[in-house]
Amino acid sequence: MGAFWTDAANLFETARQADGYGSPDCDWAILIGANGGIRMLQATGWTLPALLAQHGAEAAYRVTRESGHVRLEGLNRSETCVLGSESPAAAARRLLGGAAPAATWRPGVPMLPAPAHPAPCPEGTWKMFA
Repeated sequence: MGAFWTDAANLFETARQADGYGSPDCDWAILIGANGGIRMLQATGWTLPALLAQHGAEAAYRVTRESGHVRLEGLNRSETCVLGSESPAAAARRLLGGAAPAATWRPGVPMLPAPAHPAPCPEGTWKMFA
């Protein structure tokens, strides 16, 4: 895999991890120069071709995080890419029709086990489903 794709994958994974830790929404451009130098700036109002031309960069990436969605667009002189994902909470909201999940599960953080003998449901609960 070339440097363009490796950089895209690394930037995308970093943005996904930051989203999982509650970092604020963002719209950043990351420019890679001919000498390997990296420059970050606000991407609002810029297109990737314009960023390449204006700054003489070899590659430009745009990372957007908004409401649990992460998107990366990349462009160099001969390649383009688009990567996207959404957080587990955003996927759950979408799948559940906007209802927020009661708890957020984070990989690597143990969940509490269910009680051995759950409390019985109130009698009226079952009547709702009859």
